[in-house]
Amino acid sequence: MTGVQTCALPIYRTHLLIYLRGISYTPDYDVEIKCPECSTKFQTVIDLNTLEVEECPRTFGPDSLEGVLPQSGFKYRYRLSTGRDEQQISNYRDKRIQDFGDQSEDDTLLYRTAMLLEEIEGVRLLREIQFLLKKLPIADVAALRNEINQPPFGVKTEIPILCPACSEEFKIDLPLETSFFFPRKKENRTQA
Repeated sequence: MTGVQTCALPIYRTHLLIYLRGISYTPDYDVEIKCPECSTKFQTVIDLNTLEVEECPRTFGPDSLEGVLPQSGFKYRYRLSTGRDEQQISNYRDKRIQDFGDQSEDDTLLYRTAMLLEEIEGVRLLREIQFLLKKLPIADVAALRNEINQPPFGVKTEIPILCPACSEEFKIDLPLETSFFFPRKKENRTQA
């Protein structure tokens, strides 16, 4: 399997979902946004065709999914997530909420990181990796999360927004709400 094929499976799944939504309904995605500066809620339209797609580098592949942690110097290897992984992560989070309620600490990102690590300094078992991650310096854990959860390619889902009320510029991550997959029918209003 080449590096490009390896990249295509997990990351381009998001690109494919966005593309299919655009050709199935329309690339215009109506969303409600709340300005972080003035708290005004307003409607805006995101044109899905304007989202940037960064190609997978040819050098990115199974042999490049490794590194050395900045503070501890530990060596690690990881893999990209699959649809099955994402379902398992979702199930893990749901079970935590069921067992401990909404007020429990959400360690889903830590679990996801541990699950995608194939090895860290010789440690390979999921529970042991989870334990090790809790003991690592924060800088190392942050580096792992960034490396594993934000590959250097894929759809750029960060959207620049301008608040019509206060003219504040801010960015949001593309909201993948129910209306993304099932857009509301727009009413055609005609003047009498």
